[in-house]
Amino acid sequence: MMHGQTRGARSDRAGPSTRTVRKTKRTPTSTASDAAPSKSSPHKVYTGVLKGLYEGRFVPGQRLVESDLSRLYGVSRNSVREALNRLAAERIVSLNLHRGAHLRHLTRSEARDNLELIELMIGLAARLAASNLKRKKAAKRFSEVLDKLLSFEERPDSLEFLGARNQFYRTLVEIGGNGELPRILPGMEVHLLRVQFRSFYPVPQKAGISDYRRIGEAVLAGDPKRAEMAGQAHVRRIAKEVADLPDEAFGLPGDEATDVESGA
Repeated sequence: MMHGQTRGARSDRAGPSTRTVRKTKRTPTSTASDAAPSKSSPHKVYTGVLKGLYEGRFVPGQRLVESDLSRLYGVSRNSVREALNRLAAERIVSLNLHRGAHLRHLTRSEARDNLELIELMIGLAARLAASNLKRKKAAKRFSEVLDKLLSFEERPDSLEFLGARNQFYRTLVEIGGNGELPRILPGMEVHLLRVQFRSFYPVPQKAGISDYRRIGEAVLAGDPKRAEMAGQAHVRRIAKEVADLPDEAFGLPGDEATDVESGA
């Protein structure tokens, strides 16, 4: 009995320190090294490609090679594939078994069809925002977003302007409160529409700033009908300009798409 008691006593003394050591060893491996990269790395590639489009480092029709993107952004090939799948779901990238991934290049009919739908959706977003502005007590927030956008009237070709414009549309949709618009709009290839044709005419022109002012003023006035008409008129003007572009604006830049590192 004494021998059994001695073993039990030793076990009791050793138990707490052994359990503590095991906890210390387990904790880092389950949180720090595995979870964070799987969440952040694909997003890094996704946002990097979109930013590269606006900065001109990537162009519609360009081939995106997994190994090049992996090296460029310092992430795994799996993370690159996940980002490319997300870009493909938003119709920014096309995935082909034999050709790989490349940035889509809109045809004339694709641009026309997208703009016809965008006209309706931007009109809807503006109308809903004008209807909900007071109820959501969002007038101050929207006014600040609009003022920031209008401050770029003399330099509408800057990257900062692009961010302010995106924020303007995001805020418009958020205030409107339609939960489907944020899901549907990315599928309208808005990013491609904004970058594919900029070498053929100045995008955005000062007329665009005037359009945003009219939309914003109607929303702040709480006038749903006027806001909807202003939103639709803005997109119709863009559609008219795109329709008048030459055929070269809708063709691939060459017989073969360029690679990531050689395209810009």
